[in-house]
Amino acid sequence: MIITDFKTNFHMYENMVIWEIASLDDFFKSHEMLKEIFEKEYKCSFENHKEPTANFVDSDIEVVHKLLDYFGDKYFIVFSNNNPEHALMKEFQDKKTINFGMDIYVLHPNKIYVLEMDKTKDLQKYDN
Repeated sequence: MIITDFKTNFHMYENMVIWEIASLDDFFKSHEMLKEIFEKEYKCSFENHKEPTANFVDSDIEVVHKLLDYFGDKYFIVFSNNNPEHALMKEFQDKKTINFGMDIYVLHPNKIYVLEMDKTKDLQKYDN
């Protein structure tokens, strides 16, 4: 999802939850099918992606973002401490537009965060 679209259409999403991802290993343990998606996207196994011959250049946050794009029934914003997406999350919290259930200012500097949500089925919200 493009973050600017979310900024103007946040009211069209519901069932929001934030994941905290400590490492790619933890990310893959949470959903077994992610390894299959990884192999499809990167043409190598996750176990071999750190080998020097793999020429793997994507950062962990880029990997998470690419793999979550495969899920068409959910919407995700991937962010980390003090990146542009995090700045938008802080703005939503400050304006009390969205209650994340946590202080969005307090993020671990080495972890990746994902805001997962569904598009609302309330058709009246599409008219705003």
